[in-house]
Amino acid sequence: MNYRNTNNISSIKKAFVILNQLSEPPYEYTPSILSQKTNINRSTIHRILDDLIDCDVVIKNELTKEYRIGPNIYRMGSIYLHNLNFKSKLEELLNKMSQESKESVGLAIRDEDKVISLYEIEIFQPLKMNYKPGLYYPLNRGCYGKCLMAYYDQEKVKELLNSMKFEKISRNTLTNTEEILDEYAKIRAQGFVISDEETFDYAMGVGIPIFDSRGNVNTCVAISFLKQENDEEKIEFLKNILFKYSEELSLYIP
Repeated sequence: MNYRNTNNISSIKKAFVILNQLSEPPYEYTPSILSQKTNINRSTIHRILDDLIDCDVVIKNELTKEYRIGPNIYRMGSIYLHNLNFKSKLEELLNKMSQESKESVGLAIRDEDKVISLYEIEIFQPLKMNYKPGLYYPLNRGCYGKCLMAYYDQEKVKELLNSMKFEKISRNTLTNTEEILDEYAKIRAQGFVISDEETFDYAMGVGIPIFDSRGNVNTCVAISFLKQENDEEKIEFLKNILFKYSEELSLYIP
């Protein structure tokens, strides 16, 4: 995409010109290349990028010094799709899973160290969890955060966990870094995640990682339900549904 007269436009419009360029292949650019592509001078590029980073709209790769779209764009985009009641193939599959399980089903992604919900379907549970698309999820509890951080760079994850303080909000909430890292290792070893009263009393969930075409995990799909006497049977039943759809779901993960 070529931009010609960018000198006389406002800073807000320049920010959108930069974001539009970051939405074009190869999706990661140095400031100098962005300047060439957008005809915005480099000092302005740097200033706007710094502001966009502060808002989680852009992320900088410290190794390559390249910039790319950040998690807040995913969050806003998921809200846009949700508000339009957009029926994508992913939603179609999640609806099928919800129909089969008779429970709430959702899908979240990881972008760097942020875990963001993209789809949530709550149609069968009498007690609603009030999970919504566009929400950020914690790293220490629930299926999303634990699953997606289990497959992220563990050195980065350890640094991140050590920089945080976690509150024990339910009986099984993990608050200690080593406990959380052990839980991540368990998730990788078994290939699925269980959340047992970590966020709310009586709330349980089971989830699995979704591998993309490059073998990476940036997506988790999970099913939540209310704790009951036959938990183990219920978990096995829901795991079978999750793995049944995992390959098809992976086809629609970018």
